Amino acid sequence: MASRSPLGAVGLRVYNAFYWPYLALTCVIFFVPAVAIWTLTLWDRKKRALHAFTSFWGAHYLAWAPYASVRVEHRERGLAAGPCDYVSNHQSMVDILAVFATYLPYRWVSKRANFFAPFLGWTMWLNRYVPLRRGHLPSIRRMLRRCEAELAAGNSLFVFPEGTRSPDGELRAFYRGAFWLATRHGVPIVPVVIEGTRDILPKQSLLIRPQEVVVRVLPPVDARPFGRNDRGLRDQVHAAMGSALAELRRDFSAVLEAEAVTVPSVLASSQAHASSRAHPAKAGDPRSA
Repeated sequence: MASRSPLGAVGLRVYNAFYWPYLALTCVIFFVPAVAIWTLTLWDRKKRALHAFTSFWGAHYLAWAPYASVRVEHRERGLAAGPCDYVSNHQSMVDILAVFATYLPYRWVSKRANFFAPFLGWTMWLNRYVPLRRGHLPSIRRMLRRCEAELAAGNSLFVFPEGTRSPDGELRAFYRGAFWLATRHGVPIVPVVIEGTRDILPKQSLLIRPQEVVVRVLPPVDARPFGRNDRGLRDQVHAAMGSALAELRRDFSAVLEAEAVTVPSVLASSQAHASSRAHPAKAGDPRSA
C-alpha cells in the first residue's frame, strides 16, 4: 500500500521532532494514574479498569495524532465472541497501538523484552499480560500454561501468530500456539486484519509517517468442529485473513485512485472559474447567452 501521509520530507522531520518527545514525556505522566488504578483495583484479577486505561493510553498515540487516525470495523464481532483468541497480522510496532484502539478486552501475549520498556512496558506487568521469550522452550511452556489458565478464567488472549513483523507486509506462516489453545479449550478464534501501519513505521525504521489505519475484525471461527486438529484451524484462519487483507488493500487502492481523479478535477474547475472571472464575456459573445 502506498503511503498516504500528506507531509513532505521536511514536514515529516518536524513532525517526528515533536512526536517522539511527546511520547516519552506522556509515558512518564500516564504511568502515574496507571499505578493508582492498579492499586485501587487489586481485587480485580481481570484488570478491566487498568486494561481500559492502558488501551486509551496506547491508542491515543495513533488515533489522536495529527494527520493519523484509526478506523475500527466490526468491533461488535469481538465483543459477541466471549472468551476467545484474537489473532492478527503483524507489520509494524504501531500494530500494538492500533489494536489498543479497538478497546476490546484481552490479555496480550507478547515477547518478554516489551515488558521491560520503561513505563508502558512496566504497565504490561501490572495488567498481567503474558510474556514470552521466543525460541526458548521453557518460556514457551510457561506461556502456554498461563494462557490456558487465562482462558479457563474467562479471559481472552491477543496473539500475533506470525511471531514477528512481516518485512514486506505479506502474511507469513502462523505458529500453532493460539490455535492449539483454541482447540483444547473450545474457544473461538477471532481474526483481525490491520492495514496502514507498515507505512507509518516500517520495520527497522524510526521515522513516523502519519496516515489512516484500518483495523477490521472478521467473523469468529468456531474451533470445536476441528476437534484437536489445530493445524486445520490454523490453515483456515490464515486463508481467511489473507483474503480479508487483500480486500482491505483493494479498498485502499480504490480510495487512492478516486483521490487521484478528484484532485485534478477540482483544480481544473477552480482554474476555469478564476479564468472566467478574470475575462468576463462581452455582449454578443455566445458565452453570455
